[in-house]
Amino acid sequence: MNEPAVKTRRSFIDIFMKGGLFLWATGMIAPTLAYIWPARARGGRATTVSAGSEKDFSVGTARMTQKDGQPILVIRVKEDSYTALSAICTHLGCIVKWDLNKKQIQCPCHAAVFGPDGQVVAGPPPRPLEQYQVLVAGGEVMVKV
Repeated sequence: MNEPAVKTRRSFIDIFMKGGLFLWATGMIAPTLAYIWPARARGGRATTVSAGSEKDFSVGTARMTQKDGQPILVIRVKEDSYTALSAICTHLGCIVKWDLNKKQIQCPCHAAVFGPDGQVVAGPPPRPLEQYQVLVAGGEVMVKV
């Protein structure tokens, strides 16, 4: 075999091997970095969902809303103050309810009790309810999820 043909074949094999190695490394490293890199660094996915008109809330009352099937409890704590909490109990995932008379959140499954701020008052929940930001714009109560 002549010398130039052998060199051409070797350079083709070198390029093929290096390209394959590059593709393999990219295929292994890119998903790992995407998993490790914080999601917030790529931009938040926060959206707002309406909880209703400010007129629909009187002080001490609560309303349920939802975002993508996840229930959210919105409570008007004071005249100018709202709290929005996940309505999913942190114990076993039951849907909690606002007790208007006692001004507390109760879980019907295992007698868990949460304060209007979502903190555990009694029962087995290991942590408070997840809290969301509330915005009031143009007379509409919005929850940032």
